[in-house]
Amino acid sequence: MKFILFILGVILVPVALSASMSASVEKHTTIVEPKLKKLTLETNTSTLNRGEKAKLTLIATYQDSSTKPITNNIEWVVNSPESIEINATTLTALKDEKITLQAKKENIVSNSLELDITWIVNGHTLPPEPDKALNDSTLLGIDTNHNSVRDDVERWIYETYNRPIERGIFMQNARAYNIVIKDPSKALDTMKYNREAFGCEAYWKYHSTDNNENFSLDRYRSLSKEINQVQFNTIKRHIAYARYNGKLSGGVYSLPAVGKDKCIFNENGNLK
Repeated sequence: MKFILFILGVILVPVALSASMSASVEKHTTIVEPKLKKLTLETNTSTLNRGEKAKLTLIATYQDSSTKPITNNIEWVVNSPESIEINATTLTALKDEKITLQAKKENIVSNSLELDITWIVNGHTLPPEPDKALNDSTLLGIDTNHNSVRDDVERWIYETYNRPIERGIFMQNARAYNIVIKDPSKALDTMKYNREAFGCEAYWKYHSTDNNENFSLDRYRSLSKEINQVQFNTIKRHIAYARYNGKLSGGVYSLPAVGKDKCIFNENGNLK
């Protein structure tokens, strides 16, 4: 009986030892992923309007030549961070300007993408934001689209007012103001632009409801008070407008004609 028990013990010991060694080997087994070698950044479009979205695709290439798309833990490198917003791999355009974009992961930087963000409203492309110092250094400022409205004033109008006709009225007033301050000595010739702007504004205050228009202005609202702080934002511009009014002082003039035909913009508020 003792001899049989001894043999069984000899048989059982190697089995237990084998299981222990196997578990030890499995416990220390790790999978080593290939090292990241390259990042390739792509997008479905290179031109966006403010508010539009673009899809970004980031492809990782590894040392073993394998590839796979990456969607998280990405560091985005952009020259103007306030111009865009990125959630996962969806980009939203916030501000109109040209930007460059790269992706970064594990100290690897991708190729550079160039995106042209525009600001188009009802078919009208807004001019870029001008340099303030340069814009305010001259009487008439910067007008890149040559519509006789300063770029900063034009952008302010479109950012402040949402209704097309309202934008058109302010744009017509801004154009008139810029024309009359150009040479205050010619006030008797240029006053017609202010008179037309007044006639247009008066129509939308006093006659639009009678003609079943979809838009009307509060007749007690002072549009000049709203725009003058932006239009005449430097001493030089303020003085030029004062000289224009001074040139007309003491004169006798008929009331401006009032009518929709005095408006120089279309139904989308775009100047003609």
